[in-house]
Amino acid sequence: MDPFELLVEAHRPAMKPVLAKLVAILRGHSVPYVIGGANALSVYVRPRMTVDVDAFVDVARKHEIDRALASEFELVSIGMFHSKFKQADVEIDILYSGAHAEDFALANARDAVILGTPLKVPSPEALLWLYVGSEKEQNFVDALNLIRSNPELDLGVVRRQLERHQPELLAKLEKMLTTARQPVATYEEARARRANGAPAGPTRSRPRKAPRKAASSAAARSRGSRARAARPARRPPARRKA
Repeated sequence: MDPFELLVEAHRPAMKPVLAKLVAILRGHSVPYVIGGANALSVYVRPRMTVDVDAFVDVARKHEIDRALASEFELVSIGMFHSKFKQADVEIDILYSGAHAEDFALANARDAVILGTPLKVPSPEALLWLYVGSEKEQNFVDALNLIRSNPELDLGVVRRQLERHQPELLAKLEKMLTTARQPVATYEEARARRANGAPAGPTRSRPRKAPRKAASSAAARSRGSRARAARPARRPPARRKA
C-alpha cells in the first residue's frame, strides 16, 4: 500500500470502494472528469487525510450524471454547479465545470492510480490554479506543499492563465511562491525551538530596566515617607501675649 492508501485504510476505509464506484460511473457515461481535492494532491505530495471525494465534471452532462449518481449513491443535494452525494461515511462532491480553472483542469487531465483505481487527475499546474482560486485556508497550505514538492512545476503556465482570465489572483500566487521559498522547520527543529525558548523575565532587554528604576524610586519615596512618619510632629509656635 502507498502512504495515502494506508491513511484511508486506517481512518476511512469506505473511501476506497466509493472512489472506485464513482470512477466506474463516470467512465461508463464517457464524461470528461478529473478527481480533485486531497485525493489528487496525494499523487504529487505527501498525502493528508480527507473525508470526501471531489470530482470536476463537464457541465454539459450535468443532468445525466446527477441522475446516474443519485441512482447509485445517497442524494444529499443538487445545485446549479455543485451536487453532493454520500455513501457510508464518505461524501462525494461533484463540481461541474464552467469556470476557467475547472475547464483548464479537464483539458489538462493526467492518468494516475489512487487507492488502486486508475483514473484522471489535474496536472499540477491545473491543481495549483484551482488552489489559488480557493478561499479555503487548507487549500493555501496544499498549494505550498504542491509548489515545494514539484520543482518542475511550470509556473509560467499558471501565470499566463491568471493574466488572461483572473489577473486579480496574481498577487495571491506570488504570495504563495514567496511563502513556499521560506525554509520549513522540521518537527524536531520546531520542538527544539520551543524547548530552548528564552526564559521569561526582565534580563534580556534594556526597556525592562525602566520598571526596576521606577520600583527603586518608589521604594525610596516609601522609605522617606516612613522616616517622616517616625519624626515627632512639630509644635506650632507659641503666641506672644499682647
